[in-house]
Amino acid sequence: MKRLIISIFATLLFYPVFAQDVIANLHNDFADIDTVAPPPKYKSVHMLGVKYAYNISGISVNPSIGEEYAYIPMNISLLYTYYHALWDYMPNFGVQCGIKYGQEGYSSTNEKYGEICKIVEVPLISQFRIDFSRFRLLVDLGTYYGYRLSTDKPGGFDQYDLRHDYGIIAGAGLAVIFKPLEIQIEGSYKYSLCSMYQTNKISDMYWIFAYPRNIMLSVSMFVHLW
Repeated sequence: MKRLIISIFATLLFYPVFAQDVIANLHNDFADIDTVAPPPKYKSVHMLGVKYAYNISGISVNPSIGEEYAYIPMNISLLYTYYHALWDYMPNFGVQCGIKYGQEGYSSTNEKYGEICKIVEVPLISQFRIDFSRFRLLVDLGTYYGYRLSTDKPGGFDQYDLRHDYGIIAGAGLAVIFKPLEIQIEGSYKYSLCSMYQTNKISDMYWIFAYPRNIMLSVSMFVHLW
């Protein structure tokens, strides 16, 4: 009986030490939990594409010079679009930038006025999107910087013409996705915050303010890069 009691006591004494050594040698599945990055919740989309736009071009001018709209079918853009999740939480945001070559201007019932300019622009657009099935709803809001390369006005630009341009762009559209391709159809409105002319173009007494505005109907073809 005495021998049995000693055996039980020895077992109780040394078992915790033995068990601790066994547990220490087991693989800890949670050892690297702080070093392994969780997978991204939303996948980013990078696209490169070409846009063609038909331009209904006009001007807001005071005083009136008999201005009318001009219809211009020549506007081509090369664009990069990046869709991402804001703070990896809201997957509805994107940004678009690129370069555009095209034409804009206005016509006039007054033979002294009316011109079409060749332009180059750099747009920077924030694009909100809602995806469903193979479609996206798009809402655009952004800005642009432009430069007037030339004009069809007799004699070209004069000292009263302003060739730099900047303003705002807003629009909406629908995209159809056939990966790796995506087609976007949009309507947008562009308004310049910079007058085409210096205020004293007509006279030093009667100032003129002339701000270009454009309604653009466009179709784009994008390729999903990754």
